[in-house]
Parts: sequence; structure tokens; C-alpha cells
Amino acid sequence: MKKAIFLSIGLASLLFATEDLGVISVDSSTIDDKFKSTLSDISSTAIVDSNEIEKINPQNIVEVLNSVPGITAMQTEGDIVKLHIRGVDNQVYMGERPGVAVVIDGVPVQETTGKINIDLENIETIKVIKGGASYLYGNDAIAGAIVITTKRPKGENSSKVETEFGSFGYQKYLASTNRSFENSALQIQGSYKTTNGYWDRAFNDNKSFSSKYNYYIDDTSDIIFGLSYNKIDSGDGSGVHGVTAATIDPKSAREITYSSDYDTTLIKTFLTYSKDFEDNSNLMVSTYRYLDDKSYQSGYEDANGDGLDESHDYANDEKWTQNGIKSEYRFSFEKSAFMAGADIQRNKQESSSTPLHAGLTYSAVDTNEDVNAIYGEFKYKITDNLTSTLNARYDNIKYDLKNLTKPASSIKSTYDEGSYRAGLNYKINSNTNLYTSISTGFRAPTADQISSNSADGYTTDIKSESVYNYEIGVKGSLGFVNYDASIYQLNRDDYIGKSAGNYVRRSDEANYYDNVADMVSRGFELALSGDLSKDLGFNLAYTYLDAYFTRYSFKQYVSVGNYNTLDLSNNQVPRTPKHTINLRFDYKVGANLTLSPEIIAKSSYYADETNYYKQGGYALVNLRTSYKVNKNLELFGRVDNLLDRDYYQFVQLTNSSVSYTMEDATIIVGPSRSFYVGLRYKF
Repeated sequence: MKKAIFLSIGLASLLFATEDLGVISVDSSTIDDKFKSTLSDISSTAIVDSNEIEKINPQNIVEVLNSVPGITAMQTEGDIVKLHIRGVDNQVYMGERPGVAVVIDGVPVQETTGKINIDLENIETIKVIKGGASYLYGNDAIAGAIVITTKRPKGENSSKVETEFGSFGYQKYLASTNRSFENSALQIQGSYKTTNGYWDRAFNDNKSFSSKYNYYIDDTSDIIFGLSYNKIDSGDGSGVHGVTAATIDPKSAREITYSSDYDTTLIKTFLTYSKDFEDNSNLMVSTYRYLDDKSYQSGYEDANGDGLDESHDYANDEKWTQNGIKSEYRFSFEKSAFMAGADIQRNKQESSSTPLHAGLTYSAVDTNEDVNAIYGEFKYKITDNLTSTLNARYDNIKYDLKNLTKPASSIKSTYDEGSYRAGLNYKINSNTNLYTSISTGFRAPTADQISSNSADGYTTDIKSESVYNYEIGVKGSLGFVNYDASIYQLNRDDYIGKSAGNYVRRSDEANYYDNVADMVSRGFELALSGDLSKDLGFNLAYTYLDAYFTRYSFKQYVSVGNYNTLDLSNNQVPRTPKHTINLRFDYKVGANLTLSPEIIAKSSYYADETNYYKQGGYALVNLRTSYKVNKNLELFGRVDNLLDRDYYQFVQLTNSSVSYTMEDATIIVGPSRSFYVGLRYKF
């Protein structure tokens, strides 16, 4: 019955789809970022545009997302980003799907190692949707979505070159141009970035090329063709095992991490058609192909039992191919607006692991994932000041996993999932909007999780995780300050994990995937920005988060066939600090020089599920500066960790065995003070 209701809502949306740019509009497009205002939204969202990104001059996307309350993003190994929104992450290793939909130009990117590989200089906007967002993006959007829209051609001729140098061998070179023609426009950008990294063997070489060609068919329609190519070679070296190693070997020179030496090729192509019908409707259709082809080494030959041998166990090859088509239609009347969409995905993963030492086994798995989904949005203006919004989506997900070396663990599985969002936005006055909503999200078990259970003779009847996010907030402006404040509760049910922990690997142990826990996150988020004077501006992001387990019966390994059962109910979810602050000032010293000090602070958090080990918080000070020589030329620089504080950037400890201590913890020691300078020339 539940599935039928969601399907009926989706079909109804398809039958009555609308949108309008001037009266009342649908602003939840998943294909094109035409609707950038968040003032009339019913849930907490934030937008960072290209001007803000250029002002920050970031090296990675974590530095951008730090300015958004509700996000605690951490950079782990190399460029791998650990995303938390409202206390939700995958809670497993460092590379699985993060519980956050990462969407680039409408494509839900499924990179297998948790990376967000994109040229930051090519980003037009980053929209952060917090709370369950499966109503737009389907599977895995249980905590929200990071929606990235890259730059598109403009009706002008302009170019830019940029270079930057800094600590740890950092070099960056970039050139871009925008050309406008009579009936078309072209945007091209190329960049090269390299660094030796703070940690030993933490090198990264990234070659990137992107291009978009926009052809105007007539006054009401156009097509955009996009192509991007990234070639990335990266190492590891960031993590150490235990607090002793973190003290004597912070750069991880004496040991290797579990996976390293990535050789990655990313190729993305898309074609989008857009058509405006009169003044109140629009159709967009986008088809895409995304290739993520990587090789890397994993495991380690540990003859001495200390994890220090310079050797890995396996050479791995993984290829993700994503093919899809998305279509959206919008239409509006004076008091209502509709959007209807269809999302069809045909994804394939081909993976193999080749032993590098005798006694190990070759494995190869091919996985097909088919997604067929419909979704819609309906807005209705109840009064001049009160607007209601309803979203709904229905997903049919099919897995077909073929284990080429263990046919018995091959599986076929289907999941049918519905998700929704409903809420109100009340315009108190021209400067203030009050909003409230409930939104849902889901994450289906992966094909690998189902196959692993099947191979070991355990249940394959794993339910999808589900999230219900309730929130109320207010946004607007008050004098010189823009603000957005919200309180929320997020209930996460049926968390999928291993019954005896992720690091119990012996084949004779009863350890399998199941719905092992439920969690609750409660919090308060505050974003403030504005100008204290004509020369002094500021941006503040504050997050209060209380994330804890409401159910978690954990089997702790003692010996073969012998476990301690731990009740972890009411324990804090690990790696979720209660307080996070990002504060930046922009001070203009004269007409051309700007100084931008920044403070990043996180309170203490637990490193493990049993809440036995608490990791202390830290505060960092960064300093950025820019000097405009003239209207075309800008010099910029920054100092990260200005006070050269010692801190742990990431800490994770498993409780799989009773013998665990902090010497078993995975620790990434934060980089020391570092310096960067660059120049940007626009013409």
C-alpha cells in the first residue's frame, strides 16, 4: 500500500507539471541551477557561488564546505573527503558512499573511494541541501545533497590565467576562456595541480580539462554539450596506527595506509536540451555518460605484525560507468507551480583484485545497477504570504552482481523505495521568512553487502536505511546581517553495518551485514553574514549537534565463536563533535588590499562506538590576503594553521575486538603551518 501511494503521487505530479519564473516558481531542479534563491525554500539550504570560492582560493572542497553550518567535512587519505551532514556518515571505512548525494551537473556521482574530484575553479555554485534529500536524488541521500553546478558559457568574451605556489611542493596552473558567437558560446578551461603533500608519499598530480558549448536554437530553446576529463595520480601516507606513531611519525614515513597509489581517469560527457514555452513553462532533458576508471593497491604484507612493511597485498582495478537520462518539466499558474521529472540510470561496476604475494586469491566482480525513478514537486500559494510545498519520488533499484570467481555469491535483488518532503514557508515581511518541513531519505543495501552475506550463508533480507528529518527555521536579513537559523531532529532507522564490527575478518566468525542500529541527531545551525562597516565584512557558521544511538546491540569478538554483547544504546555517534565554528572576517586595508583571518574550531568527540576514547577538540587560525594591482591583476596568498598547532585531523577506532587500544586507532595528524602565494589575471 505504501508503495502504491508514492507511485500515485509521482504519477499525479507527471500529469499536472508546472513552473514559472515570475509568479510562483519551483526551485528544486536537479538538472540546471536556474533557481538560485533559497529564501522561499521549506528546508535548510545554503549556496556558495563562484565569487565566494574565488575569495577563499581553496585547495580542496573541504575548505569551501567549512563555511556551511551542519557540515563536518574531513579530508582523510590524500583527496578522500569524509562528508558528514547532521551527524550522518557511513560509519565504516573511509571510502564508501557517504550518505550524501554528490551531484555534478545533474549527475549523481558514484566515485568508489569517496572522493569529490572536480576542478574548484570550474564551479559556478555549490548548493547544500540538509536533511533527507531522496525526494530529489534517490538512493543514499539520507543526510542531504551536495549539488555542484559547473560554469556554463556566457554571452561575453573573457579569459583568465592563474598560478599558485606553496608549501609541500604545491603548484597550480590554470587557464580559461569564454567566447561568444552569434548563435552560440564556448567555455574552455584547463588546469594542472601537483603537490608532494604534508604526509610522506601523499603526492597528488591532477590534470583537468573541461569544455561546454552552448548553441541557441532560437529565442526559447538551446542545447549545451559538456565534456570534462581528469587524470589523477595520488599516493597515500596520511594515516598512522596509534597515538605513539602519531607522536613520533606524524608524516607517516614509517608505514603505509591500507590503500594507496591511485591512478584515476574521470571522463564525463553530457548533452542538455532546454525549451521555454511562453512565459510559464520549461522543459529540460539531459543525457550523460560518466566514467570513473581507477587502479590502486590495497592491504599490506605484514610479516612482522607492525603494519610497517613496504608492500601491499593486492593490485585493484575498478571501473564505474554511469549512463543516464533525466528529464524535467515545469509549469505554473498564478498561485501554483508543478515540476515533474524522470530519472533513468544504467550503471555498471567492474572490479578485480590481483594478488601481489603467494597464498592470496584473485577475485573479480561485475555489478549492474539499474535505477528507474519518477519524481515531482507541487507548490501552492495558500495566501499572499504562506506557500506550501510537496515533493515525492519513487525509485525502482535493481542489482545484478556476478562474482566471476565465486559464482555462488552472485545475486539479483530489487528495491522499491518511496520518499517525500512536505512543508510550509511563511513570509513574515519583506526581509524575513519562516519555514518548516519533514523530509525523508533512504539508502538501499549495496550489491556487495548482499553478496557478502550470501557467500557466507547469512541473511540477504537486509532492509533499506531510512531517515526522517523534522526542522523549523527562519531566514532573512536584519539591518546589515543576513541570517539563517534552524533547529531539527533527524531519526535514522535500520543502519546497515556488520554485526561484529568491520574489522573481524576470519571466515569462521559469525559476522555479517544487517540492520544493526538506530540513531537520532538533534541540533541547531546558524549562518550569519554581512558588513559590520564599509571595510569589514564577516561570515559565521555555527553547528550544535547531538548524535546518539537509540539501538545498537554490538557483538564484540573475544575468540572464535565467543563474543561479548554490548548495548551501545544512548552512546554518542563517533566522530561527531557537538560544537563546530567557522568564522571569517574580510577587512579592507585601503582600496586594494584585503586581509581575511579565519578561525575553525571543533569540540571534542568520541573516536569509537563504545565511547571509551574521547578525542580532544582543536582550534585553527588561517589567514588569507588579496591585493588588486588593477582591475585585471590580483595577487593573493594565505597561511594555513598560522599558529602551527598540533592536532588530529581524523581519528577512528574500531571496537571489533576486546584487545583494542588507542594504539589500534587510525589517526591522521593535521598539517603544520603552510604558506601559499599566487596571482590571477583576467582579460
